[in-house]
Amino acid sequence: MKKKIAVFTNGWNDEYLDFALEGVRNAASKHNMDVFVFLDYTSYDKTKEHLIGELNILNLPDLNDFSGALLLGNTLCVAGEIDILRDKILEVNIPAVCLEALIDDIDCIRTENINGMKELVEHLVTVHGVKDIFWVGGPSDNVESIDRYNAVKEVMEGHGLAVDPKKQVDGSWSFSIIQTLMPDILEGMDKLPDAFICANDVMAMGVCLSLDKAGYKVPDDVIVTGFDNLHSGSCFSPTIASVDRGWGTRSYQATEHLISLMNGGEHHRDIIYNSTFDPGESCGCPISPEDAEAQKEGGRRTYSLPLERTVFDWHLLDIDECVSQVKSIDELHDKYNELWFKNHAYEGDSFALCVDHTFMKSMENETPLLVDGYSKKMDVLFCMVDGKCMPQGCIYTKDLVPFYNANSENTNLYMFIPLHNRQFCEGYFVIKNNHKVIKDFYLNSLISHISASLDRGRQNIKLESMYKRLEEISVKDELTGLLNRLGYEKLAIPYLEELRESKKKAIIMVADINRMKLINDKYGHLHGDNAIKITANALKKAIPKEWKAVRYGGDEYVIIGEAALVDNINKVKKKVIEYINQQVTDLMLPFKISVSIGYINVVSDSDLSMEECFRMADDAMYHMKEVAHKQESEE
Repeated sequence: MKKKIAVFTNGWNDEYLDFALEGVRNAASKHNMDVFVFLDYTSYDKTKEHLIGELNILNLPDLNDFSGALLLGNTLCVAGEIDILRDKILEVNIPAVCLEALIDDIDCIRTENINGMKELVEHLVTVHGVKDIFWVGGPSDNVESIDRYNAVKEVMEGHGLAVDPKKQVDGSWSFSIIQTLMPDILEGMDKLPDAFICANDVMAMGVCLSLDKAGYKVPDDVIVTGFDNLHSGSCFSPTIASVDRGWGTRSYQATEHLISLMNGGEHHRDIIYNSTFDPGESCGCPISPEDAEAQKEGGRRTYSLPLERTVFDWHLLDIDECVSQVKSIDELHDKYNELWFKNHAYEGDSFALCVDHTFMKSMENETPLLVDGYSKKMDVLFCMVDGKCMPQGCIYTKDLVPFYNANSENTNLYMFIPLHNRQFCEGYFVIKNNHKVIKDFYLNSLISHISASLDRGRQNIKLESMYKRLEEISVKDELTGLLNRLGYEKLAIPYLEELRESKKKAIIMVADINRMKLINDKYGHLHGDNAIKITANALKKAIPKEWKAVRYGGDEYVIIGEAALVDNINKVKKKVIEYINQQVTDLMLPFKISVSIGYINVVSDSDLSMEECFRMADDAMYHMKEVAHKQESEE
């Protein structure tokens, strides 16, 4: 059986993951190991409930089932993921490596933040004459951001230049946050600094666009630099001067070191590689041949990307709409099957929608949804393997992947993404060998719409169930559970008409409790209600389940049924009396209950109206009542 590596990461830095997961997979392939990536989308601008829902993916894997764990540490810094994972790893004591973040008791491979940033600032000061800078940092408590800022400060002070503590902002690594903050920052400036030095490329591009919107040109009016050397920064205009960290190489090295530990190799608590400065147009340097080609590619994508996104948006709309009218769990499965059989270009050829068993149960009753952890079983609402739709089924959550082949000769990479509505767990989505879907935030949009469609489907099914219960209540008599007068009109009469149209012989029975007024007057209405319920129970027990029994009013009952379902109607009448007497004895009632029952056979070719049939059965019942009263008088 193949060894398995668990990888934990945040999904927002899509370009980083493109390189990092490729490096991990390449290293795992050399040793024929499978890679299981557990990915969340926590971010600083999300609600507490959303973060709880995302972090639940950390509870999905049982680390005892894995040979090693790899943390992409520089992405796991939003909601305490590193501390959670460290505790889980140390508890099971499996080999582990953290990439790009130093944590206690776990080996680390990282690119330092200082050398490349020092080279960048030295270049700005000595080549471009920068003297006054504005710092755009990550979160104020983030170690990487602090290291980068201190490197900036050290080089500036080494040249006798001061760094104004008022000229800095916490951009939380976010393009959108910078876009929000920059207008007020620019509005409050008497003059532009010589350079905006940003702690990552995402914020640098946000600064460039904000400056452009305010009428300033980069680098003519002000220099802007970044960090991370993103491919999008190379495609950007101007190309972003940045710091390279060798992502693909580092992830490969980290995976190799992890595999060495798994095989009994030596620990190296902290292996550090140097970062390096990569100049670009945004600092005033000429564009490199590589960046020029990347910029051409970016220009071409300017045309194709909106078209690609439009087609993708159609797919998202299909996900939204496919469950808009579902009324049952089977229909939910059928609709997803129809959706992905037609189009699974973004999900790939092998993926599964695994829905938590508790979430599934909540569609049909009031089962509370899970917040922390998962049920023991997952309902596989949809699964595709190598382009083939698989039957609906269940798996143990511990198994993670439906139809997993532990003996495959190929190295496979599985991504697990949490499905939730706010903090409430819905399950997870698993994708095989298709990590490219992370790019351009396609995966995040896809998962968001799948989560929303699951919740919509659940609400539809619960509403349908509620409607059916309300409908059932509206036609049921509260005291006896038999049909009421509305049920008589909506269910019993149509049933009789259906029998007549299908040329089947029908029976109409009418029953009435004898001396009901005497029971009420002598023993009270509670005992009167008991008599009504006892008679109703006897009728339900004596007649075939297909027949319709109605409490027509007071102590009067109407029963309609197919004649062929009983051998002898008189035997049914006898059973009713026997069941009544048995209940009276069991309950030790102070009175007897007698019932008069009349009936009529309705042949299929009869031209009698419904009213006439009912009247004839009623007359037969009253004839029986007269006989019963006469017998009681003689006694």
